[in-house]
Amino acid sequence: MTSLASTAPAGVFKKMTVRETALLLALAWLIPFLVHLVPWSGARPLGAYLLPVFWATFVAVYFYGTTAGLLTGLFVPAVNLLVTGLPAWRSFGSTALELVVFVLVASWAVRSARRIWLWAPLGYVAAKTVAAFTLAFPETVNRPDAAGYFFTHLLVGGGAGLIALALINVTLVNYYPKAD
Repeated sequence: MTSLASTAPAGVFKKMTVRETALLLALAWLIPFLVHLVPWSGARPLGAYLLPVFWATFVAVYFYGTTAGLLTGLFVPAVNLLVTGLPAWRSFGSTALELVVFVLVASWAVRSARRIWLWAPLGYVAAKTVAAFTLAFPETVNRPDAAGYFFTHLLVGGGAGLIALALINVTLVNYYPKAD
């Protein structure tokens, strides 16, 4: 089986070295860990609003492709769960599903139209939508306002994280543009 990185057009994704992998995984773990250490008294953890696990995951996808994105995306919540207890066990499965869908959508998007700066936020919206309809379908199916409720909650709860993802995406597109 070939990865998307190996089937992508030349110049789209770099091949990761061991050093780059170690540095990426260390930073990917450190960012959410530091976010979880910020004093916060909200109803949900601060990371649920800022979405830091998606930051390094998108960077991994942007530079290295699907395999690196999946490695980064699934490594971070597993290690964070062991060290900080977040994400909580009850939401670990949905977080993992969201990250897998996010990586697949983002890697496809970066391969298809590399200069568009909204891929990271749109990838998150797609991932959250799939996770919600896959994991929470019985809870939302009886609500007449299910779609409106879901997307309002998504934008309010993850709005700051969507802005952060957009800023990361814009920065990568402007400073590390991919050849068309």
